[in-house]
Amino acid sequence: MVIKNILVLTGTVFIVLTLMINEGYAFKPADLQNLKNTNNCVDCDLSGADLTGADLQTANLSGANLSGTNLSNAWLIDANLSKAKITKAIFDGATLDGATWTDGKKCVDGSMGECNK
Repeated sequence: MVIKNILVLTGTVFIVLTLMINEGYAFKPADLQNLKNTNNCVDCDLSGADLTGADLQTANLSGANLSGTNLSNAWLIDANLSKAKITKAIFDGATLDGATWTDGKKCVDGSMGECNK
């Protein structure tokens, strides 16, 4: 009985860890470097990247995978986020004035932490 309980517990832990790993985010370092070098990352993968406080003014991030990315306090003024994937992305304190949001609409001035249209 004890061995059975240990096996069930071990199996459960294995399944939970496997699911957690599959839900994780892993950006492509080359895409992050490209963004830093060119301020351009169209259709790239930045999922889970830490871009806290990054200056991304006028950055072209259209179609980028930003799922789980931390963009807290980032400067996204006039950035292009059209068609970007932003599931669980963090925009706390991010400046989004004039940014093109995922739906193609412009964020009005004063958009902080969320796109006001």
